[in-house]
Amino acid sequence: MKKKIALVKGDGIGPEVVNEGIKILRTIEEHTDYEFEFKEAPMGGEIWKKCGESLPQSSFEIMKQSDTILFGAVGLPDIPQGVAEKAILRVRQDLDLYVNLRPVKLYPSLHDMCPLKTEIVKNGIDISIFRENTESVYAQIGGVVNQETAVNSMVYTRKGVSRIIEYAFEYCKKNNLGELISVDKANVLAVSQFWRKIFQSIGQKYPKIKQTNYYVDAFCQWLIRDPSSIQTVVTENMFGDIVSDEAAYLVGSLGMAASGNINPNGVSMYEPIHGSAPDIAGQGIANPIGTILSVKMMFEESFQDAPIGKFIDKAVEYSLESMRTTDIYSKFAQKDVNIKRVNCKEMGNDVLKQLKSILKN
Repeated sequence: MKKKIALVKGDGIGPEVVNEGIKILRTIEEHTDYEFEFKEAPMGGEIWKKCGESLPQSSFEIMKQSDTILFGAVGLPDIPQGVAEKAILRVRQDLDLYVNLRPVKLYPSLHDMCPLKTEIVKNGIDISIFRENTESVYAQIGGVVNQETAVNSMVYTRKGVSRIIEYAFEYCKKNNLGELISVDKANVLAVSQFWRKIFQSIGQKYPKIKQTNYYVDAFCQWLIRDPSSIQTVVTENMFGDIVSDEAAYLVGSLGMAASGNINPNGVSMYEPIHGSAPDIAGQGIANPIGTILSVKMMFEESFQDAPIGKFIDKAVEYSLESMRTTDIYSKFAQKDVNIKRVNCKEMGNDVLKQLKSILKN
């Protein structure tokens, strides 16, 4: 089974974590009938410094001609704000990556890293957040009017709203999930009232799935009060950005969180959500698990191979029982002689070892 994968290593810690993801893919290639062809597609701040473009057309062509994209991170402190990030927005828009799926899972061995009280998270955290990825204020409609005024329009279309809500309902149906929560601000915003009406209309086709509406501010506090009760969430672009980052902190670190920018009928892009973290770049201490779990999502969503995804997830779970990178190394871990503090490569190598063992059996 041949697959072309575009590699966008990007800036900061991006190359470090993507390299660990590649090792996972190579191991799967060794033990299954998958064959991967990798092509690097430079994007971000470093390439902007060299050629004046954060997304060269040659890189974009490689992405378009691939089956999927593995992305690290972009952004540097010594370039104009937003220059590198514009490349991500272009990829999302031009490849129509309208589904942003951000799963948030608290692994049993990392309960000490959750900032919430034990009694609140005793039943675990396992949430799938679906964020509309091409519209709202991130569509970049507007700009600086003058020295006193700037405007960004929060634009929703019926097509854009309908397809992300439909995707989330189908995900619930496929995975036997009993509730879909819609997050909006319908008490204030006309666009949210538009969203809610479409959610209610589409929901009529899924009578077996409980449908709940939350205002975004109320949902943010509920996410802290009772995250174990939340399964699946669908929301618009900006709210989804904020809510998913809040949720990621509940599982120990942004370094643990993966995401998929998905076009169900085209090329999709998978990435950790932690950003380029230039302050620790080159030190070898980045957490590669967000990238490894993004590879897991690649198999589940783009390759429709749930078993391989489960194998990767299990390998991560096994590794976390005995080792952690700096961002998830707590006082509890320091006291436990069985938990070792490791660097990026060591963490990746142990997940690799666990995965090889699983694939052989």
